[in-house]
Amino acid sequence: MNRGPTGTSGGVRIRFDRLVAYSTLQLPLAMAALPVVLNVSHFYGEVLKVSLELMGAIFIFARVVDAIQDPLIGLISDRFTHRGPRGRLTFVGLMVPILAGGFLMLFAPPVAWQGNQTLMAIWLIAALLLVHFGYSGVSISYHSHGAELTDDYNERTKVTVGREVFGLIGMTIAVVMPTALTALFGDTHGYLILGLLFIPVSILFCTPTLMGAGPSVHPPVVHTERNAFVAFFAPLRNRLFRRLLLVFVVNGSALGVAVTVMLFYVEHVLMGTKVQAGIILLVYFIAGAASVPLWLVLSRRVGKMAAWFFGMLMTAGAMALAIFIGPGDIYWFLALSVVTGIGIGADYGLPPSILADIINAPEGGDTRGKTGTYFGLWALATKLATAIGAAGSLPVAAILGFDPAHGKYGHLALIVVYVILPVAIKIVAAVLAWTIPVEPVRGSVRDELLGRKAPA
Repeated sequence: MNRGPTGTSGGVRIRFDRLVAYSTLQLPLAMAALPVVLNVSHFYGEVLKVSLELMGAIFIFARVVDAIQDPLIGLISDRFTHRGPRGRLTFVGLMVPILAGGFLMLFAPPVAWQGNQTLMAIWLIAALLLVHFGYSGVSISYHSHGAELTDDYNERTKVTVGREVFGLIGMTIAVVMPTALTALFGDTHGYLILGLLFIPVSILFCTPTLMGAGPSVHPPVVHTERNAFVAFFAPLRNRLFRRLLLVFVVNGSALGVAVTVMLFYVEHVLMGTKVQAGIILLVYFIAGAASVPLWLVLSRRVGKMAAWFFGMLMTAGAMALAIFIGPGDIYWFLALSVVTGIGIGADYGLPPSILADIINAPEGGDTRGKTGTYFGLWALATKLATAIGAAGSLPVAAILGFDPAHGKYGHLALIVVYVILPVAIKIVAAVLAWTIPVEPVRGSVRDELLGRKAPA
């Protein structure tokens, strides 16, 4: 068997049918993730009139608990590798019902509790904790298994590309369904139906993954550390992993900021309707799904980190132009959404592939190959980025003059939070990607690009 660039065996080519079977589960995962970030703040803030300051505190608390549990879930996922080459998928199957139940609970608050800030806060906390637990259990083990399907540099990217194509389709569905259901049945009943429909969707799309995904090419993971805390955070000794996490968290927080207030921005700055907001998101995610294979091609030519860097610059540039857009400029905003959607294709398709390379790089030392533990910390970082965005954007918007619960609808606050802050954060992430080497077999983006231009 050939050895890949990281020096590990297992550089096998993945059959197309196995790739598709593995990838399908990402659809319900993405379908669950987007409403939790996007629609929950709108549903509880605009419809149920829960204070944005209170929601910000709830999001922070839920994400902290979520972050603490992620490394533990990663460790448990590693233990399941002793059940065979598909052991991680067994754990996935156990967690899918918890995810589906938590998602339904999130959009089905008791009618008798609505209007009471304290009771609604309790319900929101409980629902968020349950859905986060289910989501973490599924995604960490599922993504860890994907990283172990092959050790080939380009095949790993193909795995993430296939998975994220289904993920972006799931996000597209998550955009269309809430808009359509709330338009047909009203906000309260529409979101309830969304929660109910998620159950059969989960069953339908998790079945191919559980039954037909390829086996792991890695041996069972062995943890020799007696102290669980040490085992949880051992991957942080890998300097490449620390660098990747830094870039990933900074870059991801920009999306967390923007997504949290996006519906508010369309409604109160662009003066658009819910249907128009749905169309914008639909265009955004269709562009993202269509662009993922293009980022795969680019990554083969310039490297994964350099391709991701170009995606960051593209997104920042398009978002910056939004500052010139005002009421009624829906079509101009749609054009920008195509460009930012292409950029998000890089955000979703490339970092997990870079992570899969890092896990098996020599820099990992005794943590090399402990995929579940790495992805546990990766999930923690993902949620940290989202939490920074979501928990920070809502209070900032309220301070600057946008708080529907108190009848404040300041446009400047939304422009600052939706446009200016994400652009600034994206630029910081791009600077980090430009200056520090992250990939095991490549230098920094600056070194790679300048080196290619330099004379031989």
